[in-house]
Amino acid sequence: MYGSWEVGPQLGEGTYFRVFRARPSEGSFSGWDFALKTIRPEYKGDRLLVQRLCREADAGSEITSAHIVPVIDTRPGSFVVMPRVWGQTLSQILSQGKPFPLGSAVWTTRQLAQGLTHVHEARWIHGDVKPDNVVLSSTGHATLIDLGFAQRIDLSLPCSSRKCDRQGTLRYLPPEMLTTSVPILPQADTYSLGVILFELITGRQLYDQTSTDAIVQAQLSQRAPNVRSLVPNVPGSLDKLVSQMLAKDPLRRPSPDAALVKTLAAVEIELLSPDPKMKFAA
Repeated sequence: MYGSWEVGPQLGEGTYFRVFRARPSEGSFSGWDFALKTIRPEYKGDRLLVQRLCREADAGSEITSAHIVPVIDTRPGSFVVMPRVWGQTLSQILSQGKPFPLGSAVWTTRQLAQGLTHVHEARWIHGDVKPDNVVLSSTGHATLIDLGFAQRIDLSLPCSSRKCDRQGTLRYLPPEMLTTSVPILPQADTYSLGVILFELITGRQLYDQTSTDAIVQAQLSQRAPNVRSLVPNVPGSLDKLVSQMLAKDPLRRPSPDAALVKTLAAVEIELLSPDPKMKFAA
């Protein structure tokens, strides 16, 4: 038992945390429709992991969005409880090695951008936007999960002050999170979202390096390839947007707010519109 929660079979685990099915121990509700996340027993005394779990609880209780999983209960530093999100992760879908249809790729990205808008409006940065943390339902609804690397927006503190350097997954971290001298802006999430959009469109990773040092160097200095050079039917507006999202300089990226959502929606409409050169039979 964890507080007022009954714990069932394990759903998954990472290096430091485990996630279990859960349900309320009291009342008439009996479904295992919740997920309880806790620190693995061998790391229970780790202060940084306790802080991470506390940040996740704070962020998850302050952010309200249909595309961000909320935290509905917590014991500070011990566990957090969230609604269970049903579907497949983007990483499971991408592992099939096939690109998304362009319309679906942009639609999925727009949903995530909408969720991130609410994250940033609440003065948080998600900090770990990656395919493993995106769940698609059977109807295509996208939900961003795992706020374990969330950090409050604080322009006065460089990355090293919050121990954020090299946290998260290297392939999706923006260049500024691989240095220790600049504050982290919401545009950090824009970059990670841009990497996801690149993968959805092309069906391949942004960079093919395998070693840690090589991936870091590529993120810091290697220019991202244009998606149109890999997928010729990508419209110029989408090709330009992906390049902007993947800019090395965070100030050259679109702000992850309503304007980015609006731009993605415009690309969706363009993809759905018939080619003006097409002729239809009367």
